[in-house]
Amino acid sequence: MSFRHLDRFADQASAMTRLAPSARLGIVLVVAVAAASLPLGAWLQMGILLLLVLVLAAAAGMKPQTLALRSSGPLLFVLLASTALLFLVPGETAARLGPLTVTDQGLLRFGSVLGRALPAIGAAVLLVSTTRFPEVVEALRALRFPLVVTSSLGLAYRFLYLLIDELERLRRAAESRNAGGGTTRRRRISAGFAATAVVRTFARSERTHRAMRARGYEGRLPTLHPHPLDRRSGLVLGAVALAGLAIALSARVPL
Repeated sequence: MSFRHLDRFADQASAMTRLAPSARLGIVLVVAVAAASLPLGAWLQMGILLLLVLVLAAAAGMKPQTLALRSSGPLLFVLLASTALLFLVPGETAARLGPLTVTDQGLLRFGSVLGRALPAIGAAVLLVSTTRFPEVVEALRALRFPLVVTSSLGLAYRFLYLLIDELERLRRAAESRNAGGGTTRRRRISAGFAATAVVRTFARSERTHRAMRARGYEGRLPTLHPHPLDRRSGLVLGAVALAGLAIALSARVPL
């Protein structure tokens, strides 16, 4: 299975990929915190924060439509989860949709949720698109995340692809033997797939554990190509942090 379906911009030389992974992760955290701190109805600041994300995407060589397409899945989830705000938040009636009443305060909260989510999701998608997962784990370690968390994430990511490859082999083996037929037969085959995959997963995990211990594993995944935070990355992170702070303060401090 290919590892390149998410971070396909990681190999593309750009201003973003030349930053240390910890700086890229820090930028995402800055944007997310700045977006979360904006008050309701701070449309100008939300737009400026989204513009900052678009500038960062351009620095990564990612077109706005590509960023929008990759952000559509998480954004759709936020949209569906926050739709109830339109009807549940008390306020003046703004519109009626059959038996449901849309309030002005509901519209304000719904729009603010989307306005905050757009830059935060865009920054997260930008990180995933320009940074390999091992580099994300390395950045989490650099930001002093607990070792058990970073190691578990790294192992789960590697093992996920092994499990999917195992399922693909089982599927190809079933197809080569003309497995199919009616609904009952397909359900029986699917149940067999699941049982076989679980058994093979446990067996592979035991072999993986023994192999790691034999190679001196002591609870920390080694980094073959470390990317320490250099001066340039630190300056860019500091500039983005100052911009995020200025945007957040401008929404709360009256001019």
